[in-house]
Amino acid sequence: MIVPRALRFCATIAIASSLVVLVTFAAVPSLAETYRWTDKNGTVGYADSLQQIPPQYREAAKRVDKDSPTGPSTKPFQVVPSAPQSNAGTSSTSTGENYDVWRDRMRETRADLEQLKTQREATQKEYDTLRGEGYGRLFTDAAAEAKYRTRLAELDEQLRQKEYELTTTIPDEARKAGIPPGVLNQ
Repeated sequence: MIVPRALRFCATIAIASSLVVLVTFAAVPSLAETYRWTDKNGTVGYADSLQQIPPQYREAAKRVDKDSPTGPSTKPFQVVPSAPQSNAGTSSTSTGENYDVWRDRMRETRADLEQLKTQREATQKEYDTLRGEGYGRLFTDAAAEAKYRTRLAELDEQLRQKEYELTTTIPDEARKAGIPPGVLNQ
């Protein structure tokens, strides 16, 4: 039996379309965030948004990373109805002001990070200069070397903490406060 060329073309298009749909829907769950909380009875609950977590447990909720040491959870999600959203009594001005508070916090943290980077660079230059001068004497001032190494290590740790605050702590706290993620990037 000979299959007309048009029919083969339609079948090919149908298969390709099906594959595109499957790939699209397979990728969607990987974009979701997962949150974990424990209720007063010790029951662990999971949700894909903070709004699905009962209000009394939102503060203690933790974002579950897919790269966590324990691996992704195999437990099913506990379905929790969303709390009713009420816009009564809230004005756009207070929302805008609330957004400004979070934006200011991000700006201040970014400024602190830049200042720490500047301090780190200056300390590294001083250390390199001291090492350059002491190169022929094999760095005879051991106390000065130890002081600079300690200071550099402290600055490195402060930089890691500020970066973590920018990328994880503030965004998590903002989400818990109901701030949309895009607000912090403005």
